[in-house]
Amino acid sequence: MRQIRGILFDAGDTLVKPKAGEWFPKQHFVDAFRAQGVTDANMDRFDDALSVGLRYLNDHHALAVTEDIERDQFHTAYRLILRALGISSPTEELITDILRPFEEDVGMEPFRDTVRTLRRLKRAGFRMGVVSDNWPSLDRRFRVMGLRSYFDTFVISAVVGSSKPAERIYRVAVEEIGMRPEHLAFVDDRPVNVATAEKIGMKGIVISRYGKVPETDLPVISDFDGLIAIVTPETCSQGSRGTQDPR
Repeated sequence: MRQIRGILFDAGDTLVKPKAGEWFPKQHFVDAFRAQGVTDANMDRFDDALSVGLRYLNDHHALAVTEDIERDQFHTAYRLILRALGISSPTEELITDILRPFEEDVGMEPFRDTVRTLRRLKRAGFRMGVVSDNWPSLDRRFRVMGLRSYFDTFVISAVVGSSKPAERIYRVAVEEIGMRPEHLAFVDDRPVNVATAEKIGMKGIVISRYGKVPETDLPVISDFDGLIAIVTPETCSQGSRGTQDPR
């Protein structure tokens, strides 16, 4: 039986969630339009317009190795979104107003069980890391939320130039955490990402935070109590003998 001594986590929808309920909130656009007196936006086309901006970000994010480059990319992406909404010459002030809530705040927050679980795993001697398809600012945002210190490695796709489910980003994390794959668990909300972790020897675990159970043969958990049950089964089986985290 393999002994799990380290855990690699996805970030968004695994450890943290968007404060506004979605990662690219429509309401931020509406609020900025009102503040700037913009009335000709076709918000019924918002989903299609958003896909234009996301396509640009996906195509270019591997080049965003600094927060300055990241910021420029997001400003370009939002300009494309606005043009797709019928605003042919969006002002920089309008774009800044839309982005302000996320740039002035971290825009995300831990799930209720995240901090207590990370504390428990840290005390138990687990090494931990993050493997996220994200931009350089994620590191800073995790520091602001008080989460960064729990992780021994922090691998961001934009920085390493590789995204999940490509094997390279996982192997970078394995090398940085300094453990063999068979001693690592990997937790992500997307089964395709977890499948690659399994392929290279890790214990793959799918987390489904919002109630919808994905179609997969991989283990699926709904919260981090399920993770604890998998990686520390001996602790869970001891029940009331005082080994459970009182928090």
